[in-house]
Amino acid sequence: MIVPLLVLAVLQGLLEFLPVSSEGQILLVSVLVFNIDAATALSLIFWLHLGTAFTVIVFYRKDIMGPIYSRLSHSLTNPGDRAEHAKPLLGPLFRFVLLGTIGTVIIALPLYFFLASLVPYLVGGIASIFVGILLIVTGGVLYFQQGRKGELELRDITWKEAFLLGLVQGLAVLPGISRSGMTLTWLLVRGVRRDEALRLSFLLGVPATLGVVALDFLFGSVLWTLPLVIALIVFAAFLTGLGSLILLRYSALNVPWWIFCLALGGIVVVLSTPALLTLPSIGIP
Repeated sequence: MIVPLLVLAVLQGLLEFLPVSSEGQILLVSVLVFNIDAATALSLIFWLHLGTAFTVIVFYRKDIMGPIYSRLSHSLTNPGDRAEHAKPLLGPLFRFVLLGTIGTVIIALPLYFFLASLVPYLVGGIASIFVGILLIVTGGVLYFQQGRKGELELRDITWKEAFLLGLVQGLAVLPGISRSGMTLTWLLVRGVRRDEALRLSFLLGVPATLGVVALDFLFGSVLWTLPLVIALIVFAAFLTGLGSLILLRYSALNVPWWIFCLALGGIVVVLSTPALLTLPSIGIP
């Protein structure tokens, strides 16, 4: 069983920073290729996201720890000073992530429990149809990224807009809805510079990932009873994610991923439609 889990971990690392819903892709592979039930697959997906969250933390460590380093350095070199020239600990990035996370919780929390209640019905091709439809939605959203160029930065994003972006991000709890795709599209349409949009999108996703893992630990997962397995697959996702983020973080935006999502979603829905015939047998009226 460990080999399929490692394959899924590598897949998570490769896909997480592309706007193609790594959650949806891994659910499809888990159910259709490795015959993993949907409940286990969803828990696995949440834990794999923990690995790529660590990737973001390491990659953007200066953004996250910069204010702390600045304060410490200033205190050491200027003892007794009030540190007016050091970076504020609770600066614009902190406020952006905090307000975005609040918005995410408002949407993601009820969606998580809705998804948990839906899991018993996501059997066979029905799970594929569910993901396929949401991939089509993601493809439609990604279409609006095309050709967007802006010059705005973090300081140009209002508190209200950060909160609204968090609401949008919360939808990504559903497998097939790309978190990065939704947030990047919002930021690019807003007119944020492309490299800045990537940075903000990835950083905003870290608290959301940690929150979903905590929820799964408390309410859904049995995977935490296998700590060594979890540690191995999280580390594999982290390493793969670090390599893919270094290689793809800029060039990936120039690929028309909306075509990929629309095509894959359509193919999955068409090929899985016969599974609808099994609906009466699983208790869906």
